[in-house]
Amino acid sequence: MPSEHVQDYITLSDCYDLLNDALFGGGLRGCVLTFEDRGQHFGYYRSNGFIGRDGGERRDEICLNPRHFLANTGDLELLQTLAHEQVHQWQEQFGKPSLRTYHNREWADKMLSIGLTPSSTGRPGGKMTGQHMADYPTEGGLFLQVARGILAKSSLITWYKEGAAIKRAQEYAASPDPDDQAAPGLVAALAANLPAAGEESKPPRTPSKVAYQCQECGVKVWGKPDLSLICGDCHSINGEILFLHVSVSY
Repeated sequence: MPSEHVQDYITLSDCYDLLNDALFGGGLRGCVLTFEDRGQHFGYYRSNGFIGRDGGERRDEICLNPRHFLANTGDLELLQTLAHEQVHQWQEQFGKPSLRTYHNREWADKMLSIGLTPSSTGRPGGKMTGQHMADYPTEGGLFLQVARGILAKSSLITWYKEGAAIKRAQEYAASPDPDDQAAPGLVAALAANLPAAGEESKPPRTPSKVAYQCQECGVKVWGKPDLSLICGDCHSINGEILFLHVSVSY
């Protein structure tokens, strides 16, 4: 049995393989899975993001944001994010990704074919293409069948970022939701220890500006929190979207 400090990586690696087989016919070429706190983004895909030690072989990267592992829909939403990024990988490998519109019509059609409906709002009625795109499971679709089969056997994540867990506990304490699937034991336990209504608690400090750094070339810029920025140089060189991420805040 693997050591607990790598269990989440191994579990999600297994999920990648299961989704690959069930939704893509086993055709995806594999990837390196990473975890990175990247603001409000749930994850990203980067073609050839890793290079082998001998300098020859390259591997794609799929990154998942641990900030969102405690979303209201729990592990199901994590599988949605993984499948969403696998569709980007499928398009890079077999289709024609566009530069101007990150989520184009070909990507949207593939999402629909595996049982995920693209939506700019994450709900029915949203736009299906665009730069920033969410999605929701299609009722009766293939994705839900596969995801429910995976989740019926085990949970996916055993470790959570403390700040994200406390935030979810605060939301749960303010408005308990019986349908909330996000690690209810952990959230309820933390909520029980939060200050009661009216008790003094130190408000979280919100920075007025933060530093963003391009993960490719290292250039830094300053701006308001939660901006979605693109490095123009690296985007044009590599033909892919490279969001700048928070490195320092003041």
